[in-house]
Amino acid sequence: MTPGDLLELARAAHMGPITAEDREEFGRALVLQGYSPERAAWMANGEILDNDGALQMLARHRLRYCKEASNA
Repeated sequence: MTPGDLLELARAAHMGPITAEDREEFGRALVLQGYSPERAAWMANGEILDNDGALQMLARHRLRYCKEASNA
């Protein structure tokens, strides 16, 4: 995979809907990265917008794995 390939994939990515569970998981990840629980909760519950790349990645994974599980 080249940098150009990654750029094209990023351009083609569509925003997924963010759920409360996505934000909860995002908060957990922030704590694991070393943020205080208070700061992580504040960031996960409002400071970070729905179009944030890491939050969107969680949403895309959730949607993908839910779809795969329903097809199994």
